[in-house]
Amino acid sequence: MARITAPVRDYSGPGPGGIMFSEGEAETDNEAVIAYCRGAGYGIDEDPPAPAVPSVPDPRDVATTVVGGPLRDAAVDPRPEDFRPPVGAGDGNPHGPDVYAPGLPGGGLQPTAPPLVDDGNGEGEGEDMDAGPGPVRPPQAATVGEWRGYAKQVVDNDPAVHAEIDKATKAELIKTYGKD
Repeated sequence: MARITAPVRDYSGPGPGGIMFSEGEAETDNEAVIAYCRGAGYGIDEDPPAPAVPSVPDPRDVATTVVGGPLRDAAVDPRPEDFRPPVGAGDGNPHGPDVYAPGLPGGGLQPTAPPLVDDGNGEGEGEDMDAGPGPVRPPQAATVGEWRGYAKQVVDNDPAVHAEIDKATKAELIKTYGKD
């Protein structure tokens, strides 16, 4: 008869192969159940169970071989010129709970770079500069959020029209704003 210890302390209830746990322990003489439990991280007899949640190494501590030029990640090595780096970047594990990306501004599409501005002397601190030929129509498979963002760029800055765009379905947006 083998004593099985659950990975979760004080667990009471059914376990593999129909064994019943009471306060984290069960007993069985079924070799198949014992073998399964051993491979699944349960403690067998006096061996302690494996940790329920394996620890994840911090990727900044893992040595890697770089081929070519080194890459830089704003979540690991933020710089002042980075546009919207993750919150907590450089202070914690970039894959841990303390480093996270900020939410999308206004619930719409997140810009990929700050807007260009011109103050008249080429220093770039006045009104928005002409960014080019205008908004690019999203593909038909784009999300309704992308279509709403595109439609708002196409129309004048009229709150009533923007409110209607926020209510429109993707099909209505494509029908109205999808023409080239």
